[in-house]
Amino acid sequence: MKKLIKMTAAAVVLGALSTSAFAAGPGAFFINANIGQSNFHDHSFSNHTDTATAVRAGYAWHIGNAGDFGVEAGYVDLGRASGSVLVNNVSTGFGAKLSGPLLGANYRYTFSNKIYVSARAGWFRSKFDANIAGIGSQSFSGNGAYSGLGVGYDITPHFSLGVNFDEYHGRATVYGTKAKEGVSALSGFAEVRF
Repeated sequence: MKKLIKMTAAAVVLGALSTSAFAAGPGAFFINANIGQSNFHDHSFSNHTDTATAVRAGYAWHIGNAGDFGVEAGYVDLGRASGSVLVNNVSTGFGAKLSGPLLGANYRYTFSNKIYVSARAGWFRSKFDANIAGIGSQSFSGNGAYSGLGVGYDITPHFSLGVNFDEYHGRATVYGTKAKEGVSALSGFAEVRF
């Protein structure tokens, strides 16, 4: 399912990119905010779900009668996962928080009944904040990626509500070792266009 979402999002964004140069018309600025639940894929965490929030802003050009292709920038906070780790043969608490800025592209197709489907993909500058009880905290960063699909409803021409499913792929170098963490987020969103 996750691979299908990534492939669909990439195909939609690439298709929109290839047609946008030929058929793009005037568009609108947008701001949207998401809140929902994250799920860290590394199940060595005993608690691997938390609240996820995101905010994005950008500009979308109209393509044909029903399509919009846009660029977006934003910030996501995927919450914290926790568990335990062995330090000098002693089990101690461990927590990791994942957040960071986003930069990407999106596409949406609106049906005549005001329901729309959307796809997005782009760069995620992931920041891991790690904390080991009794040892302390440290941050690690790296370049990752994100992709997602959504469905929404245009309540007015300038306001919509909907649901997104996004995949975030955090990357960082931790003491010379490349680390990665995948996180899914299911969230509701509100968007304003002007």
